[in-house]
Amino acid sequence: MAKWPELEDDDERMVAAFMARVAALPAANVTLPDPMPLWWKGQLVRRWEAERQAQQPLDVMERVEIAAGLAAAAGLLLWVTPNVVRFVTDPLRQLLG
Repeated sequence: MAKWPELEDDDERMVAAFMARVAALPAANVTLPDPMPLWWKGQLVRRWEAERQAQQPLDVMERVEIAAGLAAAAGLLLWVTPNVVRFVTDPLRQLLG
């Protein structure tokens, strides 16, 4: 625990005089701003954060769906390519004989 320094009589009188001057100062008549706009902004930010967290898995799945669709299209193209080539070249072979 902190040990407070011992004040001498002169120091105590100076501190007491200073505190008396501070106590004699007029109280500041400050009006505080309305807290409701700040509260509403806080609620809005809280809701936006909740929406962002709820939307995050959907955003990830959207990217996965796009990647899976492109992979499926590429696989389908590779699977169908030999048949398309045969479909185009067979009539040409028959014509050219």
